Amino acid sequence: MERYVLRVALPDRPGALGQVASRIGAVGGDIVAVDILSRGGGEAVDEFVVELAGDHLMDLLRHEIHEVDGVNLVDVVRQPPAPVED
Repeated sequence: MERYVLRVALPDRPGALGQVASRIGAVGGDIVAVDILSRGGGEAVDEFVVELAGDHLMDLLRHEIHEVDGVNLVDVVRQPPAPVED
């Protein structure tokens, strides 16, 4: 599994977070953490930590998130794999 941190700007309205989460799930993404970074002026900025089955799904995930009305994918950072302990 590949792990990514996605920063998303979205309308601060009921259901918007759920719509983004549904799009992540539609491509097989597993949300392992969510942080609401800011809210104000009718907009929220949320950070999702998402695991995907492979890097090849990232373009599809970007497309799915952009399909949600009013949502902007601000940043995507791939997290390095966790070190294996002996």
